[in-house]
Amino acid sequence: MLYGLSPEKFNCDRLFNLFCLYGNVQRIKFLKTKEGTAMIQMSDAGAMQRAIEQLNGIFIFEKKLQVAVSRQANLNEVPNPYPLGDGTPSYKDFTGSRNNRFSTNELASKNRITPPTRCLHFFNAPSGSDEEEVAEVFTRNGSVKPSITILQGKSERSCSGFAEWETMELAVEALILANHTEMPNKKIGHPYLFKVCFTQPGRPAHGGSGGGRGPGPMNQQ
Repeated sequence: MLYGLSPEKFNCDRLFNLFCLYGNVQRIKFLKTKEGTAMIQMSDAGAMQRAIEQLNGIFIFEKKLQVAVSRQANLNEVPNPYPLGDGTPSYKDFTGSRNNRFSTNELASKNRITPPTRCLHFFNAPSGSDEEEVAEVFTRNGSVKPSITILQGKSERSCSGFAEWETMELAVEALILANHTEMPNKKIGHPYLFKVCFTQPGRPAHGGSGGGRGPGPMNQQ
């Protein structure tokens, strides 16, 4: 159970963007009769526990998020979900999403479980992207502009680096808004799927290869 969600800011995809860092997300459902409340089904008890430990009590969009175990064991499919304020459906099934980052043992091992911080590690941006282009991914999604550091020489197919804000709350909001955003391919081809995860400021980041796709344009992943 999730309480304290800003109705104007959250939808199923944005909740997925945050919770996918701690385990595979299966289904998300917003409750029509309880504004600011949603249910999320993770793939296993370990993922659920990690999400509770890392996210319960943090502030997002000026509201305190509460994450707790539901008495309901599973979320049933919702054939006709009502629309949220932004027009997106109030229920979504992510079971087959290639953006889940724990789908195999190999992928799961590449994810470092990190609590929310004021620094994000970004990866799978097009090779040759500069600081302004990466910052624009965040600002066009509604985030405050971060300080960007590009890591050089990590890959010829894509680039990675760090984005940092003054507060943890701003970084969490940026992750929710910008994770899994498409970036145009600088060459001919499909767009890149920009991804982010939390990292400790000044420390090497893990999780840069997490998810169902490796570095590079979406059709090559």
